Amino acid sequence: MQRVETLTAQLALVEGTYEEQSDLIKLVEADALDATMRRKGQLYLLVEAHHTGPQALAACHIVRRVIFQGFYSDSSYSVTSSLRAAIRLANKALYEHNFKLPDEQRVFVGLSCAILRDTDLFLAQVPPTQAYLLAEGRLRALPTHPSWDPAHVSIAPFVRSGALGASLFIEPELYRCSMNSGAGMLLCTSSFAPLLGRIELDHALRQGDPAVVMERLRQAATAHELGEAHALSMTVTAVRKQALRLPRGAGRATSEPAERAGWLQRLGSAVLRVVRPQLDEPQPEPTAPDSLRQLPPQPTLSPKPIPRPPPIDLGPGIDEHYAQMRRKDYDTAPVRHENLPPSAFLGEDLAPGALKQPIDLGDPIALTPGRPYRPRYEYKPLIDMTWGERLSLPFRRTVLGIEERWRARRVRNSLPPQSPMLRGQGLTYRRLRAPIPWQLLLGLVVTVIVLIFYGIMLTQANEQQLAIEYFEVAEQRLAQVREAPNDAEAMESLELASQAIDEVRSSPTVNDTNPALWLRYQDLQREYERALAAVQRLNFLDNPVVLATHPLETGQFIDLVVPPQLVGVTDTLVIENMNHIYAVDADTRNGRLYRIPREGGQAQPYLTPGQGVGTAVVGSVRAALWRIDQVIAIDQAPNGFGYYFQSGGNWNYSKLGASEIWFPRDRLDVEEYMGNLYIWGAQPNEVLRFRSGFYGDPPDYWLDPASIAGIDLSTVVDMAVDGSIYLLRSNGTILIFSQGQLVAEVTPEALNPPINLVRGFSVTGVGPDDGYFFLVDTLNGRIIQVEKTSGRVIQQVKTRPNSSVHFDALTSLVVDTSNPRPILYVVNGNQIIRAELPDLPRPFRENDEG
Repeated sequence: MQRVETLTAQLALVEGTYEEQSDLIKLVEADALDATMRRKGQLYLLVEAHHTGPQALAACHIVRRVIFQGFYSDSSYSVTSSLRAAIRLANKALYEHNFKLPDEQRVFVGLSCAILRDTDLFLAQVPPTQAYLLAEGRLRALPTHPSWDPAHVSIAPFVRSGALGASLFIEPELYRCSMNSGAGMLLCTSSFAPLLGRIELDHALRQGDPAVVMERLRQAATAHELGEAHALSMTVTAVRKQALRLPRGAGRATSEPAERAGWLQRLGSAVLRVVRPQLDEPQPEPTAPDSLRQLPPQPTLSPKPIPRPPPIDLGPGIDEHYAQMRRKDYDTAPVRHENLPPSAFLGEDLAPGALKQPIDLGDPIALTPGRPYRPRYEYKPLIDMTWGERLSLPFRRTVLGIEERWRARRVRNSLPPQSPMLRGQGLTYRRLRAPIPWQLLLGLVVTVIVLIFYGIMLTQANEQQLAIEYFEVAEQRLAQVREAPNDAEAMESLELASQAIDEVRSSPTVNDTNPALWLRYQDLQREYERALAAVQRLNFLDNPVVLATHPLETGQFIDLVVPPQLVGVTDTLVIENMNHIYAVDADTRNGRLYRIPREGGQAQPYLTPGQGVGTAVVGSVRAALWRIDQVIAIDQAPNGFGYYFQSGGNWNYSKLGASEIWFPRDRLDVEEYMGNLYIWGAQPNEVLRFRSGFYGDPPDYWLDPASIAGIDLSTVVDMAVDGSIYLLRSNGTILIFSQGQLVAEVTPEALNPPINLVRGFSVTGVGPDDGYFFLVDTLNGRIIQVEKTSGRVIQQVKTRPNSSVHFDALTSLVVDTSNPRPILYVVNGNQIIRAELPDLPRPFRENDEG
């Protein structure tokens, strides 16, 4: 097993002054223990009272002294048993001390006590002190602070009944782990707990130096102006091995007495050899040379180099070879322009060269018919032609034949040409160009253009014919949907019709430039949507409008407040508030309340964190709602949750009673009914009710515990209130409560695809027997309208596939029923969308049934 040692460091800050040793820390390491106490292990203790003062310091000294004496004097061999006994003795001593004092002078103490025996660490924890352990490669906090895990069960505020000195019964929180090399521990007072983040503390403890941790705590205390703080840091490191002994003969330092002893010994040996040479000691054997300190034997080299082979004879060089070839070619080359002498260009004599054979002008009847000259146009072999040349070959031969006939007729009508004059080979003359066949080129261009237009028209006709065939197939399959005997066959026929319509849509001829096919496609699409609404109860939004987008690039909305239409209002401030809608930011740390014009526009911050309202400072806005004639905001500040309302156009503030103990995990849902506030998400599985006008008092627990026994409320994601309270689960089921009792549970009927993830809902009507539920199905990008009483699905609402607006991040919605036709206000990620609710689906076979 690897041997380890511990390094420790302390920090003591008393009334803003740093001290070397802390009165609240007890440190007992192995050097200060005898053999009997060493078997118990090393002790690291930090105590903290719930307030400061002389009485608090005296109480801490009592606890520290009794813990030390009780632990090491206990006869048990179990560290855990001895630690429990010592804590019970300290609690009893402090309780007796407090019993003699009046209530206002009694002190309650928390502690963090760690025992390190070999590599095993035993930790006892009593709040409000804080402990951090870096063991087995993982950082743990005891207890876990809200900044690390808001949902942890041990983050409740400090309760005096659980501290030392409050009662005769104490139950500390115990923890055990293995502390190997590289592990670390930090014991600190509660003032450091909210200042230490997981990442920075993990980095500091992994340095393996307690001084680094203390320096980080010192910086945090200075930055936050702490007046009282104490901390103890301990790290475990491996014991460094001793240096290896040098071999004999190596250079090493010797002490002065050793050198003197060696000199005297050598002198005595010399005297004995002179007096008694026969007793001389034998000569020491020569020691073998150290191979590590001498060079290896070097190879011997000969001064004569190895003879090299003679080079290969390659004959004359390449320059001489090319010169010989040029001379040979010049001598054997025929007479050409560059080989003629200058005198050849001065006279009219023929240049020397081979004589041409005369043409036989005899009777051509007995000769084989043939042309005495090469053809005007020569064709390549068919195998060497490209496909374009092969296709154009008949047209080319036809054109050349016509040209030959026209040329022959023209030659016969003209005078006979003069005989050509012999020209010397060495004389230069201007070369004549062949005439350009403009007529041929024009005819070829016209032919190509005609063929191109013909191909285009043929392609369009084929595509149009193919689109018409797809139209016929789609219409036949829609007719099969009407004639289907049951919903299963209707769904199958509808799927086939959808595939045919997709083929029609992909055809390039079906667009607004082809009115006949475009109008037919529009009619087919309407019939398909009608069949879809009748069979699957699926409707599409017509002309959805994006009212506003989030002003931040990565920001998103989470909730929306739409004021109702009030009649007879004359107050200009109320009218201005009603002409806007309000959106809540999804950021839980820096959430804002935005105001947006009802007809659309830019989202303007309406209430922001850090804004001063009276003596209060606005925290992160978590929820908003409409109450009577104004918008209300709920924020989360370090000292609890606040209630913000307006008076005369200015914000006012009131703290919600007992809200400092709320730790909402996800979304905080606040609803208002008859002046009362109902809150879901502040306490696990509970609805809190603040009575009208008493928002500063502690709330009531509205749900009846006996009624919800055995009911799973952990998946509830949203709440609505209209006299009854509706709780929505993530699977789409709705629990209806009245007077704190569960009265009904509504389950929507099965759909395809099924309902898997619902984020929110909106409730219309008055009471549980009137109106509808509108569910936000985030996973499938749809809004589901469900009947309140039976759970029957009325319709599903989506955006069209070709629409510029898509439901890809649905969060919540509000249904405004103050107009003749309900209007949907939808929160879709960073967008606020408004659209009219489609009409209810009509029966698809109503014509046949009528």
